[in-house]
Amino acid sequence: MRNKILGFAALAVASVMAAAGTGAEAQEPPTLTQKTGGKAVGAEVVHPAAWNVERESYTYDATYGYTLWYPDTKAAHDHGGQPALRVALAYGLNPEDIEAEIDEVQADYPDVSPERETVDVARRHEGVAVGTIPGSTPYTAVYVPVNGRAYKINVYADDPARRGLDARGRDLLSDVRFEQPSRSVGSLGLPEANSPEALYPLGAEARAVERQEEEKVPMEPTVAVSEEWPSSTSARVVAKGGGEERIAEGCWEANPWFFVQTQHGSKANGNGNDGIPTGWSKIGLPNFWGQYTHGGLGYGRCTEPYNTNDKFAVDYPLNRGNYVFSPFKCGTVTYAGRNKTHADYGIFVSIKACNGKYVNLSAHLNALRSGLSKGDKVTNETVIGYAGDTGGGSIAVGRVHLHTAFYRYPKTNPDGSPYGGAGLRVTRNHYVGTAARRKGIKVNSHVYKYDKISPKDAFCREDVRCGERYLVSN
Repeated sequence: MRNKILGFAALAVASVMAAAGTGAEAQEPPTLTQKTGGKAVGAEVVHPAAWNVERESYTYDATYGYTLWYPDTKAAHDHGGQPALRVALAYGLNPEDIEAEIDEVQADYPDVSPERETVDVARRHEGVAVGTIPGSTPYTAVYVPVNGRAYKINVYADDPARRGLDARGRDLLSDVRFEQPSRSVGSLGLPEANSPEALYPLGAEARAVERQEEEKVPMEPTVAVSEEWPSSTSARVVAKGGGEERIAEGCWEANPWFFVQTQHGSKANGNGNDGIPTGWSKIGLPNFWGQYTHGGLGYGRCTEPYNTNDKFAVDYPLNRGNYVFSPFKCGTVTYAGRNKTHADYGIFVSIKACNGKYVNLSAHLNALRSGLSKGDKVTNETVIGYAGDTGGGSIAVGRVHLHTAFYRYPKTNPDGSPYGGAGLRVTRNHYVGTAARRKGIKVNSHVYKYDKISPKDAFCREDVRCGERYLVSN
């Protein structure tokens, strides 16, 4: 994302200088603050007024609360926000069960070994912090018993290399204040975050989108007939360098013979006002390999152990509700839904390829395909969800798009969502070519070759290298 801490710290320093009277020319207006709370939560916190507040429209894992997000930069390539703090009433947890809950969290992450410590909360309550809990938005969980209630406060990490709470996190905890909730969570009538009504299309919309159209058809026999081609019994030396290769910063380049396909269908971007021909999408809009939030502003990592490593993720603009297909010929869904360890991805799906080492994450979906769940087997003809812009709290993640990332041997949270491992660069993408044929473009190998080249608004073709802003067919 971006290093918002530096900006916030600078504001704080400016306020201190002003209070000290260091001269009119050095004085800045003090940082404006506001107080956020919730009647059903029973907790409020003072924070910078520029921060965004996400008031949750669902409950999550027997908790209900709100999340504070750092402010949007409003840059064209901003990928939504970064969470700072989630304050939630853990209505499904009794104070006397907090210790057992913490023991369970530590047991769930033997490779990460979350550390626990006693911390001060609201300047008068004792809480227990345990972390770091890994994901795209790793956090330290703080459990606090208050007058017979239990609270779970997620303090999100700003530095991917840091473990546990830093000074900023402790300051945020000290600014929390508890009060008796004035209404019950049940009276809000909210769905659970990963219930069918919160994840799947309903009514007429469901009937429309569940009718799989002929957008991804079986590939011609001349193209991949197995997950990795040629077969292990034939000569892979036809590709110089053969299999996968380790590249800069610890990322990997995928085996060029491994099957990955474009994920949009022949009717994608059918809105005539979007500037993209029907059946096509653009590589890297808003972001391509190592760019902006895929680079130094957030996701651009290769081997961070507690984060997702999205340096070689690619964004593809789509219209809301466009089909999103599995990128793999053979795979198993490891996660489908939304969670708090990957808060900035919104609704997402992760799939483990049948080769056992590559995992895809498809994010910012508007909804999942009805019934899709962990453990489902998928192919390149499987619709996994529908394009959207979820994630980032109340901050838009830019225009509707698919964020797709690939990882090599990632670890998984107990719910199946990925973290760690190594970022994976995929340079060969299969495609069906319905839209390409409509444009009179020759389709032979059904393979696009991606590379880091000068951006260009042009149709990708099989005989050229394609990069940022190139149009790719279904």
